[in-house]
Amino acid sequence: MVNREKIENFYRLWISEIDKLLSGYIYDEEGKPNPTRYIFSYYLTLLEKFAGNRLEEIEKINLLSGIRGVGKTTVLAQLYYAPKFIPSSKRLNYKNVISQNYEKIYLDVSRLAAESISLTEFFNYYQEINNVRFVDLRKKLLILLDEVHYDEKWGLFLKNIFDATKNHKNILVIATGSSTLRIKLNPDLSRRSISEELYPLKFNEYAILKYESTLKKVAYPVRGLSDNLIEAVLVSKDAKELFEFYRNKQNEISRYFSKLPPDAEQDYLFFGGFPFVLRLKNKKSIIFELVSGVIDKLITKDLLEMRRFSSETISKIKDLLYLIASSDSTDIDKLCNTLKLDYRPVRAVLDALVQSGILVEIKSYGQKFVRVRKPIKFLFISPSLRISILNGILPPEIKGKILEDYLVLIFWKDFRKKEKKYGSIEIMHDSSSGGADFVLRIGKEKKVIIEVGFRKEDEGIRQIENTGKTIGGYDYGIIVSRKGNLELVNDKIIKIPLNFWLAM
Repeated sequence: MVNREKIENFYRLWISEIDKLLSGYIYDEEGKPNPTRYIFSYYLTLLEKFAGNRLEEIEKINLLSGIRGVGKTTVLAQLYYAPKFIPSSKRLNYKNVISQNYEKIYLDVSRLAAESISLTEFFNYYQEINNVRFVDLRKKLLILLDEVHYDEKWGLFLKNIFDATKNHKNILVIATGSSTLRIKLNPDLSRRSISEELYPLKFNEYAILKYESTLKKVAYPVRGLSDNLIEAVLVSKDAKELFEFYRNKQNEISRYFSKLPPDAEQDYLFFGGFPFVLRLKNKKSIIFELVSGVIDKLITKDLLEMRRFSSETISKIKDLLYLIASSDSTDIDKLCNTLKLDYRPVRAVLDALVQSGILVEIKSYGQKFVRVRKPIKFLFISPSLRISILNGILPPEIKGKILEDYLVLIFWKDFRKKEKKYGSIEIMHDSSSGGADFVLRIGKEKKVIIEVGFRKEDEGIRQIENTGKTIGGYDYGIIVSRKGNLELVNDKIIKIPLNFWLAM
């Protein structure tokens, strides 16, 4: 147990420095407020419900996970100073937030852990010094906890808060953590919390954050466009219906991209996955270095907290990521031979990288029925990660993989959210020779095959047809083309240019 004097010294220093500490997250170099990410409006609405005494009990504890560098700390800082980030046109919608009729505290739990002070010890002191008790709070309290997983018993701490405040609605906790799986699956918080994940930037959000200050509303796509494009892929009865829907949206999409800089798409795919790069101009080497720094921290902190690895294994994790980034598919046996490691530690590292959120494992269609080891498909949750690992040098055979990385971001972030409406949505691939890049299974029956056609004009048709035979038929196939026109190739296959996907 830490002595009271140590906690008191930490508390006094923390409170005195909080404004200075958070200023770097809420203001840019010119002193202007940093733009907000899409998820800010979700939490702002939650904060208004809390301040207006309309919070549901399950909404008291909120967990926000996501890989390092996606802006979780910035979201908390912006919520701490929420009135500064409410547009004038929407201020009437957030009267209670603007009036600030609640107390608030932001805490970096990693700093607390560095002083060997637990969350329970700190907040016991907080309650005592402020003459309050969580069990019968009279005034509302917003608690913002950054990197909460640095406290070994963080789940139990939040559970105790939830259980102690069942008789009132005067507390709201929003806690972040980089370790996605540990945040989501903490057993203490089952049925006591709501989880959200903050992903790397999609193109449309990147364009808003990057160009809003210069292009104003031009940087915004038409409201509802992204959702409409996604729904059409899921619900169209055949390729012709999907083609007709997309053709009706073509002018909308062309108008949107015509007002953006000509290199916006390329810049995004190479550098645009992380909000911290938005401040940098034409400094490619620095961007690669910063993204590599994200990966280094993930290895040295997050992975080592999740699993115990030998020093030999740890030293080869970056080599493993390079091999994945520079390969079309991942044969674990070949990885083991190249890295001179056994199967089990290599598989354990891959599992940890998936759990951390940096990699996505795409299962082979029908894999759960097959025991044979096949090459596995791993994709990065942002094209920026692959490109930074390769230091911007992409072999011709890998260029299509950055488009696959972008598609998996959309599939994970947006398509899977439609499961409540359309039933299960599984994202798989065909591991057989000459098979397609993705198979979407929507509900029990519907199958959509997707192939990224990057190099040849006619590439994609054969792969879709091959996979169609392998999986016993399909509803329609989609070729994602880097350039070119929207095209109904035949009665089963449609070619959709990349810009349609970037608009999702």
